[in-house]
Amino acid sequence: MAPIQERYRSKRIYEIKPTDGGVELRLSDRIVELGKQEYGWYQKVAEWLPSVRGMADLSRDLGMDEAKVPKFIEALAHSGLLLETSSGPQTMTGLEFHARFSSILGSWLSEAFSHPFWERMMSGKGSKRLFTGWLIELYHYTKNANRHMPLSCACAHEKPIKQLRAKHYAEEWNHYHYFMKSLKALGFTEPQIAESVPLPMTLALSNFMRQAAREDILAYSICSAVLEGTTTDRGQYNPYYQKAGELYGVPKEAIAPIYAHLDLDVQYQHSDLFQDILKHVPQMTRERASRVLDYGHELVEHIWMWTDNIEKYYQVESNAVPRSPFDVRVD
Repeated sequence: MAPIQERYRSKRIYEIKPTDGGVELRLSDRIVELGKQEYGWYQKVAEWLPSVRGMADLSRDLGMDEAKVPKFIEALAHSGLLLETSSGPQTMTGLEFHARFSSILGSWLSEAFSHPFWERMMSGKGSKRLFTGWLIELYHYTKNANRHMPLSCACAHEKPIKQLRAKHYAEEWNHYHYFMKSLKALGFTEPQIAESVPLPMTLALSNFMRQAAREDILAYSICSAVLEGTTTDRGQYNPYYQKAGELYGVPKEAIAPIYAHLDLDVQYQHSDLFQDILKHVPQMTRERASRVLDYGHELVEHIWMWTDNIEKYYQVESNAVPRSPFDVRVD
């Protein structure tokens, strides 16, 4: 039997909430409750597993008899906090992978939109300026689809997948015009927006999509699926726009094009695209599946950092809205 440090690895924790007697740990598929002492022990085990330290070191850290440590680790695995590395199939079909992705998408979206920016905007502590800045960067990101979506078509080797990616591009390439309409309703001119430059993290998000397309068409497609994940139900995105309109005086004319764009995504069934692509994947190795999931979660982290960049730039009243390109006459 393999040593314990080779048999187990920690599963990803998406949220930690304190309770009266301990903590709640939210995994992708469950919530695990631990007492304060047990949580402290779990943290020490999680730190120890990827290390080269021996069982005696862990026993000492836990203040637990060495003979009892393996049983405690088995209990953590049984609770879902640890994964036994030998468990599960070595390969899976594309549709089996999609089922796995669907089971964790909700946790990913919660993490992506956990930035304080969203609570700030919904509570009335934001501003019309922040709403406008977010909309400008959304315009730039959507326009930048013309930098990464053609690349995804070029890098897809299987004809059915190439056709699906090309169809998606044909349906999306000009959707930045919806955000231009919104921004014009907020008082900006088309040249002002078209000639402005995006924030660094807006470019980083676009460039990450380009990297994913070159690495693996499924890596690109899972990132696209995460971005499409919020468009399946109007109830998910209605509250933000309605509240922003009420709190910050955003005119209905500026919100209507956003709804039109989201409704069009629903009409095109873009949220089903990833599943349609995976129907053409008869088999994935565990290694490929893990790599694709890594890209999906990295996209989630990029969304969080993108939101952070938007808030930090646009909350500063002296920063230009929109951002102007460099000009040798003034820079």
